[in-house]
Amino acid sequence: MISSTNVYLLLIFTVVSFTAVGVFYSRGKFETLDDFITARGTAGTKILSTTFLASFLGVFILFTPPEAGSIGGITTVIGYALGLGGLYLAFIILSPRIRSYLPQGSTLNDFARKRYGKKMYGLILLLSIFYMFVHLVAELTAIALVAYELAGIPLLFTAIIIGVGTMIYTAYGGLRASMFTDMIQMVFVIILLLITGIGVVYYLGGIENIISLSTTNAPELFSFRNIGGIEFGLTLGIAVFVANLFHQGYWQRIYSGKNDTAIKKSLVACIFIAVPIMIVTGLLGIISTGLGYSDNPSVALFSLVYGIFPTGLIVLVFILALVLVMSTVDTLLNGMVATFSTNSQGILKSMESKSLLRFARILTLVIIIPATLIAAQGYSVLYLFLVADLLCAGVVFPLFYGLFNKHVTETTALIASLLGIVSGIPFFIANQLLISFTLPIIISGIITIFGALYSKKNGDQDR
Repeated sequence: MISSTNVYLLLIFTVVSFTAVGVFYSRGKFETLDDFITARGTAGTKILSTTFLASFLGVFILFTPPEAGSIGGITTVIGYALGLGGLYLAFIILSPRIRSYLPQGSTLNDFARKRYGKKMYGLILLLSIFYMFVHLVAELTAIALVAYELAGIPLLFTAIIIGVGTMIYTAYGGLRASMFTDMIQMVFVIILLLITGIGVVYYLGGIENIISLSTTNAPELFSFRNIGGIEFGLTLGIAVFVANLFHQGYWQRIYSGKNDTAIKKSLVACIFIAVPIMIVTGLLGIISTGLGYSDNPSVALFSLVYGIFPTGLIVLVFILALVLVMSTVDTLLNGMVATFSTNSQGILKSMESKSLLRFARILTLVIIIPATLIAAQGYSVLYLFLVADLLCAGVVFPLFYGLFNKHVTETTALIASLLGIVSGIPFFIANQLLISFTLPIIISGIITIFGALYSKKNGDQDR
């Protein structure tokens, strides 16, 4: 185990360095709340590609795909990766329509309010805040578990240091600071994956030796006939697809794009980069379990790294992981602040722009406090994601179908969403995960389609 003093110092130095970079870059970059939360129309293809990748991958890529691989094997990893690819395709289809329908929007909630009304808007608002908050807790939990495994660092200390540091430059620099640090952090992602991949192959005696030992010890993880792995893969694919459509940080970046062409090119690039990365990290989780290094699936990749790498490389991987988690945390913080701020403008009409900006910054601090306290409990990272994903599964079809069918009313969308959510909960509690995620989509979809047909037949009286 590495000296806890050294790990404390590494934590503090890394967080302070990136906080300083974010603050320095943001000086004088904005004056209004819109500049702070949207950076509207300023981002080209390159910066959009890096910020989409860094925001989504983050430390997530080092935990949930390896954990999924450790539990379900190769079929689970492939299903999970396909869900991610489908997510980017969905953004390619939906983002031009959303931007055209509501050019001055900043989050998905703005679309829900204009397209449906106050009730549906309130549901989407609560859902998106809940999802992003759980996502934030999961990210802080993940990196806290790594520090604990590495040197016994208390979970609360790691969560507070990273949470406060990221909060400082996010509160000061808003979306621009987040996107700028994303570009730097994406470079770190590539370096980290190269070091980890090459290091694993080198220290374990080559690819053939790794495959031979892993398949001997855990053949079920490499089997394409593993029914449990296939079901789990489908579940995770659906979950990552539906839930991230409610991530307001991504919709902020959609609105920051210079034009639809730049957004489309960046999302296509993300598919070709993110999907292979997800498969590789998932395979590392399988190898970790197959070779007996992983006792805790939540840290399968890091258990492998700690078991075979020399101290210097372990420290480097840890530093890179810190940087990655900050890229995701700043995106989530900014997305939540944007959601709170834009939806408070109607209540706080008397506030001037500078006062609203101050309000947004205070919210950043308020959000991070409970997130760090929950992260200190050390819950399963994958389970935390699944809890939030489940609610999104019941709402995704009614919400977005309204973009393509004008006959979907608020009443139809609201009833379909609520019944969809409720239908999946009993199966989730019973640990029947695939049913718990597919049933809400099916039920909400059927209700929405028939509701739209009924509305069309009766002249849209409800609208």
